Amino acid sequence: MSQNRGISVLLPCHNSGDLIAEAVESVVQQPLSVPFEVIVVDDGSTDPVTLAAIENSSTHAGVRIVRLPCNRGAQAARNAGLDAAHFEYILPLDCDDRLATDEQLLETGGYLEPAVQILASRPQVAFVHTYSRMFEGFDGLTISAYPCREELLVRKHHTPMPIVYRRADALAAGGYDRRIQKWQDWAFAIDLMATRHRAGDANEIACLAGPFHEYRVHNRFSRLSTSQVSELEMTQLVVEKNLDYFRTLLGDAQSASELAAFVYGSKPDRLTDLLHMAAADLDQALTLARQRRATLTSRSDSLGIP
Repeated sequence: MSQNRGISVLLPCHNSGDLIAEAVESVVQQPLSVPFEVIVVDDGSTDPVTLAAIENSSTHAGVRIVRLPCNRGAQAARNAGLDAAHFEYILPLDCDDRLATDEQLLETGGYLEPAVQILASRPQVAFVHTYSRMFEGFDGLTISAYPCREELLVRKHHTPMPIVYRRADALAAGGYDRRIQKWQDWAFAIDLMATRHRAGDANEIACLAGPFHEYRVHNRFSRLSTSQVSELEMTQLVVEKNLDYFRTLLGDAQSASELAAFVYGSKPDRLTDLLHMAAADLDQALTLARQRRATLTSRSDSLGIP
């Protein structure tokens, strides 16, 4: 066994109030036989409640605090955690989300231990992901709860945030790109896979359905997902950085701007996402459609076309 065989959970935090306490608690409750640590990165918080919650989190065994002198953003905070990590495998987790602590899910081994085992035994796997269940403002799976594949991700399918990956791969890819202001998880996954591709490594993606990740729907403070940023511009940055990779998978006759436009235009709509979910688990897709009262309508309905 590697001397550093274990998992480091990165928890960037900026003025999140006491939500950080829930996130930390959800990690320390996971069943783990390998060593683990939780690195809470205080990204220049000024809110007294947040600062107290961060300080209190350090009372848990395995929890460390890294403090940044000012607010540098989620990507810089993740990089600070990545640099400070002691272990071979990494899980990033947003401070307002949490890992599932449902007893039945934990009895199956949870998410972290099986993910580490997959990465340790299967070098062809680039990362492991799980499904996300929403809570607080809405209860149910996200529309992207289906297995990721490399060929889908290069066409702008959603990349789940809580992926487990190798620290060495992340460092080789240069960590998290601070230029990416939104869709950061997709950008990071592409950087990771492109770097592995250049090294001659395979890019299989393993899925532990769960759902082992819980995504909080709230408006207590602004999430990156609600910020006003040009998705095409962010896509162009990622494509330009990894032009060789995109050309290999999508065709080398296209310019960076043409490839970026193609990738951006390939992002699936909700119906496409639902069909991918149905291909993986029809019952799950039907449940989600009923929860959201989803129906398929089009102009052909008024024409009486069956």
